[in-house]
Amino acid sequence: MTKTISEPESLTLGTTLPPGDPHGVSVSLPKWADTVGWASREPRVLEAMKTGYPRFFVPRVVDKLATRLLERQQTALGLGTDNTSSTTRVMLLDSIRHARMCQKVLPEWNLQREHTGPVDTGAHVVTWEGEMTAVEQQRNATGEPRRTRNIGEEDIVLLTFPADLALEAKAFWQHTGFGISSRRATFWLDNAPFLTSPRIPKPPVSPAERENQLRHARAALKTGIAAGQSSGADNLNVTPSDVFLFSTGMTAIAETAAAIMTLRQGNPSSPYRVAVFGFLYVDTYKVLSRVLGYEPTQYHSTASSLAALEEYLETNRIDALVTEFPGNPLLQSPDLARLRDLSRRPDRGFVLVVDDTVGTHANLALLPHCNVVCTSLTKMYCGACNAMGGTVTLSPHSAYHDRLAGALERRKHEAERSWFWEDMLVVEMNGRDFCDRVHRAGENAEVVVAMLRRSGAVAEVYYPLGGPTQNRYDQFRKKGGGYGYLVSIKFRRPAQAVAFYDALDVAKGPSLGTNFTLCCAYTLLAHYKELEWAAEYGVVEHLVRISVGLEDREWLEERVQRALKVTENIKEDKG
Repeated sequence: MTKTISEPESLTLGTTLPPGDPHGVSVSLPKWADTVGWASREPRVLEAMKTGYPRFFVPRVVDKLATRLLERQQTALGLGTDNTSSTTRVMLLDSIRHARMCQKVLPEWNLQREHTGPVDTGAHVVTWEGEMTAVEQQRNATGEPRRTRNIGEEDIVLLTFPADLALEAKAFWQHTGFGISSRRATFWLDNAPFLTSPRIPKPPVSPAERENQLRHARAALKTGIAAGQSSGADNLNVTPSDVFLFSTGMTAIAETAAAIMTLRQGNPSSPYRVAVFGFLYVDTYKVLSRVLGYEPTQYHSTASSLAALEEYLETNRIDALVTEFPGNPLLQSPDLARLRDLSRRPDRGFVLVVDDTVGTHANLALLPHCNVVCTSLTKMYCGACNAMGGTVTLSPHSAYHDRLAGALERRKHEAERSWFWEDMLVVEMNGRDFCDRVHRAGENAEVVVAMLRRSGAVAEVYYPLGGPTQNRYDQFRKKGGGYGYLVSIKFRRPAQAVAFYDALDVAKGPSLGTNFTLCCAYTLLAHYKELEWAAEYGVVEHLVRISVGLEDREWLEERVQRALKVTENIKEDKG
């Protein structure tokens, strides 16, 4: 497996990252202006994009399969594709239940746009043989298949919707991670009998071998994650049955939040409420509020906000609190010990959910101090930046363990079918040296941080080591654990941020936790339409984030030093 990119400066706009991989989950944005162009939907940039982060950019091969299936559906209904192509769009989802969720929220989002017209959506189950059946005709409302399918040949759900709701449908795809993957689309186009050309296709791995490979990969993932989340010092023994697998990290968060809703019956006088503590990843907040219908309250990760939360809980209840440890992109750690104590109050307790994607179980023992840990396996666990995945781990000590496990168990078959077998195999294989890579990337990051903090052009470096909340991080750091691979930088002037980004000869694009160093203009990518709001949390427009990789230390030092030299020569902002 290729771990790093030897000459990232040669990568052009729109190139897949890693280069040459048809399933790469990042894309090259080599100049600051390219990121602005992507965020503002500049034609120059959009036309160059061969791919993108799969939840932000529907993979081209998925679009191709969607078009083929829509044509087949329209033909079966006796409709001309020319007449529908301008008014109808299509999305490919992984289960009936997820399609129904989309059908529920699209009309609601349409009303929020002050559009009162009807929203005509349709959901059809597509079988491996090309049969299409309207979801309304499916007997089983849970999303389970009508009959057992071979691995890789599971049904796909085709969801049609009006073209003027394309942005809303795309938001659902982005917030939830419920769409199918590029590997699944490729497998169907290459092997589904109704899609292949008259030539005899290359024989795929036999169904029996697929089943065998998947069984071993699933068991290895659950066993490894359970071991990593266990903590002898806290007498916490996690078993594989406490680990649940999902197709993306956002899906893991969405399904955890849905499971929490089963703990009680919500109603208009007692709606589901969630506290979002700290500056969380944008889609976490939106899947909770926009898709699932929680009433969210956002809290800064400060002492005063924690005091406000405590005061609120004196007379009110919340169902859950979601936080990241440490947070992305400012790498500050919330006061997890106090949040833990609040969550365990007998009168006003709640489910405490921690996203440890940035901190990782290689560095931190967080599960003993919360109820649930969610992780995006797409990031450092996979590392190669070429497959998506997510996981939920329940604490055996949690008061909610059995009920949450039951809710997740009821949907386990659906969730595991939704994660395409080849994606799971890739993540499992790539994750075998996870802890070693985390430690090596963390050591490199500490070197980069030291260089940045010595520069006169840098106003602040955000990193757990030496940061204002290091003491909180250290409370939960494992013996031998480091401070992570992610670094964010605030420069003294915006022009210096642009100069540094443009001069830094590493891969540049969305995502993090890649084996190769990956830089991005974080705020422009995640919060382009809400820059003022993000700035209220300290996430400034010209923030530069670096996910430090596994390159030789001398290679990294030389490139960072060269970029800093250019940056330090910028004396004032242009214009």
